[in-house]
Amino acid sequence: MRALSLLLSLALLSLGCDDGGGAPPGTDGGGGDGATSGSDAGETPDGSVPTPDGETPPPPDGGASGPCTVGARSCSDVDTERECVDGAGGPSWVERACDPYQHCLEDRCVEACLDECPLGATRGDRTCRLWSSESDAFVSPGAGGHDLARRHLAWMRAHHLANGYVANTVFSDARHETPIEHTGTVDAAEWTGMYLLAEAARAIATRSPDAIRAVEETIERIHQLFAITGTPGYMARFWAPLDGDPLLADLYDPGDDSHFQTRFEGGPAFFHAWTSRDMYSGVLAALGPAYEATSSEAHRELLREIAVTLARELIRQREDVPVRVRYELFGSWQETDLSLDMEHVILVPEEMVDGRVFIQVGSDEDGSDYDSSELRGAREFLPDFQPVLGQIPAIGGLVPSIPRPSSAMMMASVMELALHVTEGVPGWGADRAAVRAHYDAHRDEWLAIMRQYAYHNEEECWRQYFGITIAYHPIYSLLWLTDEGPFRETVQREVLAARMRPVVAGHSNAYFDYIGASQGPAGLVSAAELAETEAQLFGFVAPPKAAVAVDNRGRYPASGECAGHATVPVDVGERVPQDFLWQHHPFRLVNEHVDPRHVYPGTDYLVGYWLGRMHELVEDDAPNTCTRWDPPPMD
Repeated sequence: MRALSLLLSLALLSLGCDDGGGAPPGTDGGGGDGATSGSDAGETPDGSVPTPDGETPPPPDGGASGPCTVGARSCSDVDTERECVDGAGGPSWVERACDPYQHCLEDRCVEACLDECPLGATRGDRTCRLWSSESDAFVSPGAGGHDLARRHLAWMRAHHLANGYVANTVFSDARHETPIEHTGTVDAAEWTGMYLLAEAARAIATRSPDAIRAVEETIERIHQLFAITGTPGYMARFWAPLDGDPLLADLYDPGDDSHFQTRFEGGPAFFHAWTSRDMYSGVLAALGPAYEATSSEAHRELLREIAVTLARELIRQREDVPVRVRYELFGSWQETDLSLDMEHVILVPEEMVDGRVFIQVGSDEDGSDYDSSELRGAREFLPDFQPVLGQIPAIGGLVPSIPRPSSAMMMASVMELALHVTEGVPGWGADRAAVRAHYDAHRDEWLAIMRQYAYHNEEECWRQYFGITIAYHPIYSLLWLTDEGPFRETVQREVLAARMRPVVAGHSNAYFDYIGASQGPAGLVSAAELAETEAQLFGFVAPPKAAVAVDNRGRYPASGECAGHATVPVDVGERVPQDFLWQHHPFRLVNEHVDPRHVYPGTDYLVGYWLGRMHELVEDDAPNTCTRWDPPPMD
């Protein structure tokens, strides 16, 4: 009986972690379910990052001292051109900064109207204003979708980057002039990933120097989330220095077990751990486009370190991992110690309990409260729990398959990412071979699990709608990275089209709609649906996106089954304000958390708009305009 109860508890715990709207235990809103790597026995690892296998890659053809052919031209970056000239020491590159309002396109500086600063920003006596190349003059921003994106970007940059990571901001009053607190940093990694995806899409769509710089700055911030933990593959949710901005220092809570003090970047700091799969999936969705958006070899190398380290850790065969399970049986708490073989997990020694991965089924107050279950000391990406639970003595053979489709999507997307960022790069052959072998061995079984995707909570009033977003992040990354062929076509047709799209069709969710239209089979999202999505998106509230009162009762038909819900999606511009709108269902009628001082970032609008632009689903409604410094910089 005890073994069967343990099996039931573990199975329920695993189902609580599943994709179909079920949240990883204890993670919604900031609980913990670790996510890091280390040695199997729990020793503190050395924190190393991957290094190429036995080779030192040559410097990219872009170093000022690299070899070149006389007369060759290229761009060092979007603001710098270079030409190969014959000098006393032989041919070498000579760099030249582009003149004001010029940018390096193709292989030389040319005058181009590209956004070079955030609208309304100031720098000394200069202000970033909107320029019209047709009028040859500065103009006022319009009311269209592109200028709304510019306004949201400027507001977010000014008010919502807490140490470079996207967060909510509370102001002293509703005038929104004096910030007094940041909130929501428990989800900062995911939102920052979405910001990186938006800026990467903008850079690819427009080659904006401002977007490219933002991509590179955010790549550095994402890399820091991995570096600060000192454990390969382990990503923090957020980090901040403790000796600078008091708004950042105030985020540290010494009584919170998920906050860890350390030294980083030359000073005292803390990081927020117990990182959940949704944080990883939000970041990973952005890394492929970010790699394409930058030509900086230094930043591409940071992305390789992230991708290859994560892939290395996830494909490791870990033997005899110590595990402790705590569960309630017949009114009393029991603990069982086990040793299990695992793969597709990242171990987190700092979060283990007595050197063991710790699983508590239920809460201290209620052992059957499975939504409050805890997982410490590991971040799992298991496509199926059966290979782990099947090792439990005596009852392992009774454990059925417990498929987890979004984890299968994540594993496949990590493999594709690691292969993408190392393709053609000297020195990564051994890693590519290991990743390729593992992927080839598991891809078909992961595809079979992806085909089982289902959202389980529609009948429960769309509870945990964010679980859909957790799946859309990796399905986008997987399909965007995967070459055309039978595998990609099957994922498009049998996973995205057959299993995922029907759940959200008609929700006017720009993130889901543009992923479906750009990555699904042709016609998955009809022209009429796309037109409605764009119209709804352009109705998005202008910044600041504050937690104001919203009451749509009487404006939309009320549900008789779900209190406070409409039976049809609320228009985007009238929805209850949320942190990231696309991970919340569209049926809520009333805002129950009103505080006009509390402002959410516009990352949701930015990622929706720029995905539409990058994939040519949305036309530019402000052509021949760009942001420029007025007066132009003279340095």
